[in-house]
Amino acid sequence: MENFKFQFSIKNRLLVPSYSLLVFKLRFLILFLCLAIVPLQAKRIDYSRLPAAQAFVNRMHTRYGFDKGELVKLLKAAKHQGRTLARYQGRVKVGATDYSWHRYKSKILVDESVRLGVKFMRQQRHWLLKASRKYRVSPEIITAFIRVESKFGLYGHEYPVWDSLVTLAFNPNRKQKFFRSELEKLLILARRNRLNVLKLRGSFAGAMGCVQQVPSIQLRYGVDLDGDGRKDPDSMADCIGSIANFLHHYGWRNDRPTLVRARHRGQGFLRLSSGYRSRYPLAVLRRYGVEPAARFPGSQAYYIRMRDGKKWDLYLGDRNYRIITLYNASKRYAVTIALYAKALKGMED
Repeated sequence: MENFKFQFSIKNRLLVPSYSLLVFKLRFLILFLCLAIVPLQAKRIDYSRLPAAQAFVNRMHTRYGFDKGELVKLLKAAKHQGRTLARYQGRVKVGATDYSWHRYKSKILVDESVRLGVKFMRQQRHWLLKASRKYRVSPEIITAFIRVESKFGLYGHEYPVWDSLVTLAFNPNRKQKFFRSELEKLLILARRNRLNVLKLRGSFAGAMGCVQQVPSIQLRYGVDLDGDGRKDPDSMADCIGSIANFLHHYGWRNDRPTLVRARHRGQGFLRLSSGYRSRYPLAVLRRYGVEPAARFPGSQAYYIRMRDGKKWDLYLGDRNYRIITLYNASKRYAVTIALYAKALKGMED
């Protein structure tokens, strides 16, 4: 009996540290999980104290005459956007918006979506016609861009632009040089148009307005269509004018078809490269079994092949198609824009 008590006592003493170790491990795990779920943007950085930001302030003062004190205040006010930064720290952007062809078709190229476009065109008829006459770009193609980019202004203002661009400009990432340049352009844009940079909202990458333009594009193609003395990314009228101006600048023509559906015979069509820059003579396309399903002007065409489930959708694009890809380098995006504009025209007719 005494021997049993002794053994039990020994076991108890051995159990005590094991139990304590278990509690310690559980507490450590809980602490680790709590830290892991703290939002990335909760990190506090005073960007005005970073050497790179101070050099940026000096350059903006020397080159453009910005007040150093005001820039320091703006940098102090910037809130670190960890989730935004995480999108650009790998080799590939996380959360890319170039969706699958099936998603574009099922979300945008459907009757309900087209009806929304017709409604928008009625509501914005004055500005669409004004932009169309001035830049010789159809209201339908302008509307198509606004639908795809922001669903007529419903999306595209979820992030504070200043915070996003400061975060991306002064933290290592794949496109840091680009974002530092965009931060510079944002300040110039705001000064020219009397905009408060702390109130501007856009995408996680700093794109603004109903057609989601980064500051450098706003500076280059932005227009004051409503005549209030400002090229304002938050003005629907100015937004309509800016995309019309962009298309006009690159030579858009309303009398071109933009896109023609193609058909194929055999499997040769799969051997052709299909990117947004894949352009072939029509004679070459025919040798691979690809034919336009309707009249196609010209002797060369951009070849577009996209899979939707078990079948392939083939199109041939002209110069207008290529212009759309200058705005967004994606064949799926460009085809969606072209087909949506065509659907709007059909609804009007």
